[in-house]
Amino acid sequence: MIPYGRQIINEDDIRAVEAVLRSDFLTQGPVGPRFEQAVADRVRAQHAIAVNSATSALHIACLALDLGPRDLLWTSPVTFVASANCARYCGADVDFVDIDPETFNMSADRLAEKLERADQAGRLPKVIVPVHMGGQAPDMVRIAALAREYGVRIVEDASHAIGADHDGAPVGACAHSD
Repeated sequence: MIPYGRQIINEDDIRAVEAVLRSDFLTQGPVGPRFEQAVADRVRAQHAIAVNSATSALHIACLALDLGPRDLLWTSPVTFVASANCARYCGADVDFVDIDPETFNMSADRLAEKLERADQAGRLPKVIVPVHMGGQAPDMVRIAALAREYGVRIVEDASHAIGADHDGAPVGACAHSD
């Protein structure tokens, strides 16, 4: 098996979890807002909202963009199923944009070609979900420019790269997405 990530859990992390488990608050309480603020600070976002999973976060983001039946979402074929399932949970259809063989992330070149064909066919996606795979970001500057050109919204799936930086900004800062 080839692992795509390694966790580093130290004694301080274990003690922090133990403290929550021994407290009066297992699912709510003072630790949740502190965690949200720490994430927001790390990625330089105005807000962060803790949810039970990245799948739920993607679903909520799609709901916020009013993705629904008869809409289309495009994502990378190299990802966890949540990047596609978030569209299905909203009743939308899913299609995939091929990857860059060097980064394994969504290819901006393939996206440009696919957007041009979709525009000609009158079937543009409402949302594109580029995935930051294995700590690497796709070409978000170019993907964002294409999305603006075609009037498409972007939800970045930073689940595999939270804590990473790209082009001088933290992944998850939403500098190039909605």
